[in-house]
Amino acid sequence: MIKIDARTIYDILMASGMTRAGALGTIGNLMAESSPQLKPDIVQRGMTKLSDEQYTAAVDNGFLDFALDHIGYGLAQWTYSKRKENLLAFAKACGTSVGDGEMQVRFISKEMKEDFPAVWNTLCTSNDIDQCSDLVCTEYERPAVNNLMTRRNYAHETEKKIPVNSYQENLKDPVAKTFPPDPTVLAFQMWMQYNGYWDSPITGYKNAYFFKQLEQFVADMKSC
Repeated sequence: MIKIDARTIYDILMASGMTRAGALGTIGNLMAESSPQLKPDIVQRGMTKLSDEQYTAAVDNGFLDFALDHIGYGLAQWTYSKRKENLLAFAKACGTSVGDGEMQVRFISKEMKEDFPAVWNTLCTSNDIDQCSDLVCTEYERPAVNNLMTRRNYAHETEKKIPVNSYQENLKDPVAKTFPPDPTVLAFQMWMQYNGYWDSPITGYKNAYFFKQLEQFVADMKSC
Protein backbone atom coordinates (compact mmCIF):
# COMPACT_ATOMS: atom_id res chain seq x y z
CA MET A 1 0.00 0.00 0.00
CA ILE A 2 1.63 3.22 -1.17
CA LYS A 3 -0.73 5.61 0.61
CA ILE A 4 -0.67 6.08 4.35
CA ASP A 5 -2.17 8.50 6.84
CA ALA A 6 -1.09 9.98 10.16
CA ARG A 7 -3.27 7.64 12.22
CA THR A 8 -1.79 4.52 10.61
CA ILE A 9 1.73 5.84 11.14
CA TYR A 10 0.86 6.66 14.74
CA ASP A 11 -0.50 3.16 15.38
CA ILE A 12 2.58 1.46 13.95
CA LEU A 13 5.01 3.68 15.88
CA MET A 14 3.08 3.18 19.11
CA ALA A 15 3.09 -0.58 18.58
CA SER A 16 6.85 -0.45 18.00
CA GLY A 17 7.37 1.01 21.47
CA MET A 18 7.23 4.79 21.14
CA THR A 19 5.36 6.99 23.57
CA ARG A 20 2.53 9.16 22.28
CA ALA A 21 4.92 12.13 22.28
CA GLY A 22 7.55 10.14 20.41
CA ALA A 23 5.11 9.06 17.72
CA LEU A 24 3.67 12.55 17.30
CA GLY A 25 7.11 14.15 17.18
CA THR A 26 8.14 11.70 14.50
CA ILE A 27 4.98 12.32 12.46
CA GLY A 28 5.52 16.08 12.63
CA ASN A 29 8.92 15.58 11.05
CA LEU A 30 7.61 13.27 8.36
CA MET A 31 4.98 15.85 7.44
CA ALA A 32 7.73 18.45 7.07
CA GLU A 33 9.81 16.08 4.95
CA SER A 34 7.24 14.46 2.68
CA SER A 35 4.49 17.12 2.69
CA PRO A 36 1.55 17.38 5.13
CA GLN A 37 -0.17 14.73 2.98
CA LEU A 38 2.51 12.22 4.01
CA LYS A 39 3.46 10.90 0.56
CA PRO A 40 5.71 7.85 0.92
CA ASP A 41 6.56 7.85 -2.80
CA ILE A 42 7.52 11.53 -2.98
CA VAL A 43 10.77 12.40 -4.78
CA GLN A 44 12.88 15.45 -4.03
CA ARG A 45 11.78 18.00 -6.54
CA GLY A 46 14.35 19.61 -8.80
CA MET A 47 16.51 16.47 -8.71
CA THR A 48 14.76 14.40 -11.37
CA LYS A 49 12.38 14.93 -14.27
CA LEU A 50 10.51 11.76 -13.35
CA SER A 51 7.21 11.98 -11.52
CA ASP A 52 6.88 10.37 -8.09
CA GLU A 53 5.14 7.38 -9.67
CA GLN A 54 7.66 7.03 -12.50
CA TYR A 55 10.64 7.23 -10.16
CA THR A 56 9.17 4.67 -7.77
CA ALA A 57 8.38 2.25 -10.59
CA ALA A 58 11.90 2.66 -12.00
CA VAL A 59 13.43 1.85 -8.61
CA ASP A 60 11.14 -1.14 -8.05
CA ASN A 61 12.12 -2.55 -11.44
CA GLY A 62 15.85 -1.99 -10.99
CA PHE A 63 16.21 0.71 -13.63
CA LEU A 64 17.79 3.30 -11.31
CA ASP A 65 20.70 3.21 -8.87
CA PHE A 66 18.53 4.19 -5.93
CA ALA A 67 21.31 4.14 -3.37
CA LEU A 68 23.76 6.34 -5.24
CA ASP A 69 21.59 8.95 -6.96
CA HIS A 70 21.57 11.28 -3.92
CA ILE A 71 17.91 12.13 -4.45
CA GLY A 72 15.71 12.52 -1.37
CA TYR A 73 12.89 10.00 -1.29
CA GLY A 74 10.00 8.89 0.85
CA LEU A 75 8.41 9.84 4.14
CA ALA A 76 11.76 10.69 5.71
CA GLN A 77 13.34 11.92 2.45
CA TRP A 78 16.19 9.45 2.72
CA THR A 79 19.16 10.79 0.75
CA TYR A 80 22.43 9.26 1.96
CA SER A 81 23.53 6.21 0.00
CA LYS A 82 23.76 3.68 2.85
CA ARG A 83 20.39 4.65 4.28
CA LYS A 84 18.74 4.41 0.86
CA GLU A 85 20.45 1.09 0.25
CA ASN A 86 19.09 -0.22 3.55
CA LEU A 87 15.60 1.08 2.80
CA LEU A 88 15.54 -0.67 -0.56
CA ALA A 89 16.84 -3.91 0.95
CA PHE A 90 14.15 -3.77 3.62
CA ALA A 91 11.45 -3.19 1.00
CA LYS A 92 12.65 -6.22 -0.96
CA ALA A 93 12.72 -8.34 2.19
CA CYS A 94 9.13 -7.29 2.90
CA GLY A 95 8.07 -7.97 -0.67
CA THR A 96 6.77 -4.44 -1.17
CA SER A 97 7.38 -1.42 -3.36
CA VAL A 98 10.03 0.96 -2.06
CA GLY A 99 7.19 3.49 -1.93
CA ASP A 100 5.03 1.42 0.42
CA GLY A 101 3.99 3.59 3.36
CA GLU A 102 3.65 0.95 6.08
CA MET A 103 6.98 -0.61 5.11
CA GLN A 104 8.70 2.77 5.37
CA VAL A 105 7.30 3.40 8.85
CA ARG A 106 8.51 0.00 10.03
CA PHE A 107 11.89 0.79 8.48
CA ILE A 108 12.01 4.06 10.42
CA SER A 109 11.58 2.13 13.67
CA LYS A 110 14.21 -0.41 12.64
CA GLU A 111 16.67 2.25 11.51
CA MET A 112 16.26 4.27 14.68
CA LYS A 113 16.72 1.24 16.92
CA GLU A 114 19.85 0.10 15.12
CA ASP A 115 21.53 3.33 13.99
CA PHE A 116 20.10 6.05 16.24
CA PRO A 117 19.70 4.33 19.63
CA ALA A 118 19.81 7.56 21.65
CA VAL A 119 17.01 9.02 19.56
CA TRP A 120 15.03 5.79 19.83
CA ASN A 121 15.40 5.66 23.60
CA THR A 122 14.10 9.20 23.98
CA LEU A 123 11.14 8.57 21.67
CA CYS A 124 10.23 5.54 23.77
CA THR A 125 10.46 7.33 27.13
CA SER A 126 9.72 11.03 26.68
CA ASN A 127 6.30 12.62 27.10
CA ASP A 128 7.45 15.96 25.67
CA ILE A 129 6.28 16.37 22.08
CA ASP A 130 8.54 19.34 21.38
CA GLN A 131 11.60 17.52 22.70
CA CYS A 132 10.83 14.48 20.54
CA SER A 133 10.13 16.58 17.46
CA ASP A 134 13.34 18.57 17.84
CA LEU A 135 15.42 15.45 18.40
CA VAL A 136 14.09 13.69 15.32
CA CYS A 137 14.87 16.81 13.30
CA THR A 138 18.39 17.46 14.54
CA GLU A 139 19.62 13.88 14.99
CA TYR A 140 17.61 11.68 12.62
CA GLU A 141 16.52 13.89 9.73
CA ARG A 142 19.33 16.46 9.85
CA PRO A 143 17.91 18.82 7.22
CA ALA A 144 19.90 21.70 5.78
CA VAL A 145 17.66 24.07 7.74
CA ASN A 146 16.38 23.03 11.16
CA ASN A 147 12.82 24.36 10.83
CA LEU A 148 11.98 23.18 14.33
CA MET A 149 8.81 25.21 14.83
CA THR A 150 7.26 23.93 11.60
CA ARG A 151 7.81 20.36 12.73
CA ARG A 152 6.52 21.05 16.22
CA ASN A 153 3.40 22.65 14.79
CA TYR A 154 2.69 19.65 12.59
CA ALA A 155 3.13 17.38 15.61
CA HIS A 156 0.67 19.38 17.71
CA GLU A 157 -1.83 19.57 14.85
CA THR A 158 -1.72 15.79 14.64
CA GLU A 159 -2.09 15.51 18.41
CA LYS A 160 -5.48 17.22 18.19
CA LYS A 161 -6.73 14.76 15.58
CA ILE A 162 -5.72 11.48 17.25
CA PRO A 163 -7.52 10.45 20.47
CA VAL A 164 -5.37 9.64 23.46
CA ASN A 165 -7.15 6.42 24.34
CA SER A 166 -6.80 4.12 21.35
CA TYR A 167 -6.60 0.37 21.73
CA GLN A 168 -3.09 0.37 20.30
CA GLU A 169 -1.92 2.53 23.18
CA ASN A 170 -3.53 0.12 25.62
CA LEU A 171 -1.12 -2.51 24.30
CA LYS A 172 1.55 -0.72 26.30
CA ASP A 173 -0.18 -1.75 29.53
CA PRO A 174 1.86 -4.79 30.70
CA VAL A 175 -1.09 -6.29 32.59
CA ALA A 176 -3.44 -6.12 29.61
CA LYS A 177 -3.73 -9.51 27.96
CA THR A 178 -6.88 -9.77 25.88
CA PHE A 179 -7.54 -9.99 22.18
CA PRO A 180 -7.55 -6.75 20.20
CA PRO A 181 -11.11 -5.60 19.40
CA ASP A 182 -10.30 -5.38 15.68
CA PRO A 183 -9.38 -8.94 14.63
CA THR A 184 -7.42 -8.07 11.49
CA VAL A 185 -4.02 -9.39 10.55
CA LEU A 186 -2.47 -6.00 11.35
CA ALA A 187 -4.13 -5.90 14.78
CA PHE A 188 -3.09 -9.43 15.67
CA GLN A 189 0.47 -8.89 14.55
CA MET A 190 0.70 -5.66 16.56
CA TRP A 191 -0.56 -7.59 19.58
CA MET A 192 1.75 -10.49 18.89
CA GLN A 193 4.71 -8.12 18.52
CA TYR A 194 3.98 -6.62 21.92
CA ASN A 195 3.80 -10.02 23.58
CA GLY A 196 6.93 -11.32 21.89
CA TYR A 197 5.38 -13.72 19.38
CA TRP A 198 6.12 -11.80 16.19
CA ASP A 199 9.20 -9.85 15.13
CA SER A 200 8.90 -10.00 11.34
CA PRO A 201 7.50 -7.45 8.88
CA ILE A 202 3.73 -7.22 9.06
CA THR A 203 3.48 -8.03 5.35
CA GLY A 204 4.95 -11.45 6.08
CA TYR A 205 1.72 -12.88 7.45
CA LYS A 206 1.31 -15.34 4.56
CA ASN A 207 4.27 -17.46 5.55
CA ALA A 208 4.17 -20.61 7.66
CA TYR A 209 6.05 -19.02 10.55
CA PHE A 210 3.23 -16.53 11.10
CA PHE A 211 0.60 -19.26 11.35
CA LYS A 212 2.76 -21.31 13.71
CA GLN A 213 3.27 -18.31 15.98
CA LEU A 214 -0.40 -17.34 15.73
CA GLU A 215 -1.44 -20.85 16.81
CA GLN A 216 0.82 -20.66 19.87
CA PHE A 217 -0.32 -17.13 20.62
CA VAL A 218 -4.00 -18.10 20.51
CA ALA A 219 -3.37 -21.14 22.71
CA ASP A 220 -1.52 -19.04 25.29
CA MET A 221 -4.17 -16.35 25.32
CA LYS A 222 -6.91 -18.95 25.89
CA SER A 223 -5.02 -20.29 28.87
CA CYS A 224 -4.89 -16.90 30.60
